[in-house]
Amino acid sequence: MAADWPVLVFLLLLGPAVGSFLGVLVDRLAGGEDVVYRASRCADCGARLAWRDMVPVVSALVLGGRCRTCGAAIPGHLLRIELAGLLAAALAVALGQGLAQTAVLAVFFWCLTGLFYSDLLHFRLPDALTGSLLVAGLALAGLDPARGILDGLLSAALAGAAFLTIRLGYRAWRGREGLGLGDVKLMTGIGAALGWAEVPLAALLAAALALLVVAARILRGQGLPRGDQRLPFGAYLVGGTVLVVIV
Repeated sequence: MAADWPVLVFLLLLGPAVGSFLGVLVDRLAGGEDVVYRASRCADCGARLAWRDMVPVVSALVLGGRCRTCGAAIPGHLLRIELAGLLAAALAVALGQGLAQTAVLAVFFWCLTGLFYSDLLHFRLPDALTGSLLVAGLALAGLDPARGILDGLLSAALAGAAFLTIRLGYRAWRGREGLGLGDVKLMTGIGAALGWAEVPLAALLAAALALLVVAARILRGQGLPRGDQRLPFGAYLVGGTVLVVIV
């Protein structure tokens, strides 16, 4: 891939910009706001942001994480998503086999990044991101000589059906929602990308990550989560999926 280094560098430079867009997408979709046409403004004073205030990573560092106009703190998760976008691109460059797979893998990781923060911050897994993840997952399956697009479709269907069964079974057993429909849609994209044989491992790792977080809460004296407390399990599924891809 030595001859492809200009494209790979471009992907790395694009990462923070994609992360910046994902930050806007995550917050606006949660509030039912327009994503494309509405100008970016400070959430505190309403001042319209100039281009120099929206340069990924750089602007946040130059401004010290505060609005240029009123000095209000800029939400910290916006910078973290920009850095996550860069990390996603770096992982794709490190793991991709060939230019096409690297580019699609970057898109897949970017979709996972948006879904992670959307679930973590707003307990939502938007259709725009789960749908894009499914397309990227099918593209990865199609680029894999050992799998192909039909295997991707079958794996997506099996993963989605498995989680839909869990969702319906839990609701019938406990009389309330235990797994959101967004998680089911998320799993179709994950299944398409990983293949049906890797889905159980991703789910197992997600559960392990959730248990680690609960253990950390207990050690900090926060106690066990309440039975009716919502947990962003989609975020843990994203973490489990990334671990499977890396390993």
